[in-house]
Amino acid sequence: MRIWLLSFESKYTRKVGGLAEVPPSLAYELNKLGQEAYVIVPSHGFVTEKKDELRLVFENKTVYGNIEVYIYDKPGIPHIIIGGGVLEDPEVYSPKTMYDKIRLFGMGLRLYVEHLLEKNIFPNIVHGNDWHSVPVIISLKSVLDIPLDKKKTKYIYQIHLLSKHKFSLEDISNNIGIDQETVVTGTYGARTIREYYELSSGYADRLGGLLSDTVVTVSKNYVREVIRRIGLDLENRIDYIPNASPWKLDDVIKEVAVYHKDNNIQNILSNEKMVLENKHVLRDYLLRKAIGNLQEDEPIIQLSSIRELIYKIDIPPFIGRGKVEAFKDYGPLVLMTGRLTRQKGFHLLYKAIDQLVQLLPEIKILVLTLPVWGSEQLINDMVELAIIYRENVRVILGIARSIYKLAYLASNALLAPSLYEPFGLMALEAMAVGTPVVGSRTGGLAETILDILEHGVLGTGLLFESGNIEEMVNRIVNLVLLIELARYREWSKEWLNVLYRINNERIIELILSNPKAPKLIMDSCIRRSLDYNWRNSALKALKIYA
Repeated sequence: MRIWLLSFESKYTRKVGGLAEVPPSLAYELNKLGQEAYVIVPSHGFVTEKKDELRLVFENKTVYGNIEVYIYDKPGIPHIIIGGGVLEDPEVYSPKTMYDKIRLFGMGLRLYVEHLLEKNIFPNIVHGNDWHSVPVIISLKSVLDIPLDKKKTKYIYQIHLLSKHKFSLEDISNNIGIDQETVVTGTYGARTIREYYELSSGYADRLGGLLSDTVVTVSKNYVREVIRRIGLDLENRIDYIPNASPWKLDDVIKEVAVYHKDNNIQNILSNEKMVLENKHVLRDYLLRKAIGNLQEDEPIIQLSSIRELIYKIDIPPFIGRGKVEAFKDYGPLVLMTGRLTRQKGFHLLYKAIDQLVQLLPEIKILVLTLPVWGSEQLINDMVELAIIYRENVRVILGIARSIYKLAYLASNALLAPSLYEPFGLMALEAMAVGTPVVGSRTGGLAETILDILEHGVLGTGLLFESGNIEEMVNRIVNLVLLIELARYREWSKEWLNVLYRINNERIIELILSNPKAPKLIMDSCIRRSLDYNWRNSALKALKIYA
């Protein structure tokens, strides 16, 4: 079965957020199961940079610029890359060029399909990912749905994160070279593109659903929200394919060892058991050395306007070019990662910091975040947070590969305070390396995180009601101290001093009844992450494709 996974980003070409992980990971497992899966992405300048590694298979001149189609086999997961014109702009989600990119992406892929149809080659499955793929799906349907009574291709539309985007009728017809009276198939049978547009009022996610055979999302909990937003008439066509984490503890340890040759930690990085027993040593190394010694090109900030803003900041702990000073002392560590958006809850950390530091003065908070378009206010807030709480907070704005996985490995806990979260890949990544999660009780986080208050040592973190800052602070303090116990010999003076600071009676009872609880919880995290693997996701996808 030939499967085309449409995506606006891929970790092998251009990555901004978690979407970049999903299509290539799914394609890899589908191919291992005997399918012929391709990831199809816009170039975003990748063709310009890597042309020597690509194989040109099609080109065409349009009124919007030249279109070039390349095959990229190097990652081991075949990619079809649509390049040329505005698609060579390296800024993936620039509001100045995004709609032009979507238009040329759809037009270019349609022209390539017309070329393939001359050889009787076509995709059996078109699996679009998120709202950017909707005009592309329409563009493909305009040629693949003909003749209507011999439909060759099945369409899947996957919502990773519900959007508010709306298209004009021109965006999905004239602007991509299609007559709005072209007849396509969908939920309500054979109708014109204009008629389906009117049924959706231009709302991208509903339009994608109406024109697909099945709508999927990424978690069981998020299905309800998707139905509410895109329409009850699509309820029976909605399913989910859970995301998964490609991280394995052994692989992460090996990668960290490549970046960090310090003699003090090389021995610890020799095996999994040593790592889990000595997380506090890795923590000390990260806090007091590694974050102050990023590689020369780090942090990598893709958006030029934001890069210029961040590079100018040189008020301690910032030292210019996005780099920061290391901490002077050790402390229990909370990590927060992800795109710098309100959806991810960064503003909640800003509001909670006073309470956190009062309750746990020695706490260290490391924020590794990716600035996006429109995040300037949050950038200012995070910078202000790090400057005012210099003894407690470090913020690195951009990609810092040399410490990213080390930070997950070394932390007491990951903080995931999302206001809403379809899945929450960062939580699985943390659990994969034995780090429990403080997460909001929403979407996928409420599924993947097993609350210690309910599951005991089989738990993988603590949940709080989304947006409840007081409860969030309480959960952070208690989980951080719980994991900090693993640093000390059971019943020692230091161990008891940490225990007495925990203020949740159920957690105290858990520890007193089983002093090995911190280590057992770390083990539970690793086991939980293994429940979510891409092979299972690929098997679920094949059932939906059938």
